[in-house]
Amino acid sequence: MDVLIDSHCHLIRVTRSLIAWGTTLHVAIEHLNTMPTKAIVEQLMEPEILCLNGPEEHHVGASNELRTVATSISERVQDCAPHDRQPTLGAIYIVALMQVTKADQSALLNAFDRALQSGARTPASRDLSDLAG
Repeated sequence: MDVLIDSHCHLIRVTRSLIAWGTTLHVAIEHLNTMPTKAIVEQLMEPEILCLNGPEEHHVGASNELRTVATSISERVQDCAPHDRQPTLGAIYIVALMQVTKADQSALLNAFDRALQSGARTPASRDLSDLAG
């Protein structure tokens, strides 16, 4: 949960938008999808990732496209390291979320745009009348 919260807050600051939790995960996956497969494999081997990947699942209401992109990343990793076990989607999600706070701002904004184009929930309106109370 802490990784999701940190990533979500960071993404809100970068985008200057109030976004849904599922959008944060979608942006994280879109960004991870741009990373070289070898770098993803290395991240999956980090002890920190291994201890965060547990048996419980939590759902954040992301679009169907998210699973498709995450599955393709998992398959890329499997192709790159065929002797290893294919990573679970949970592990892919955790690695993706951990990359958000490390990513370049422009890379995150590009991932944000791709996520919105592929079905992520649109951010809350920035209408000034919303602030009038």
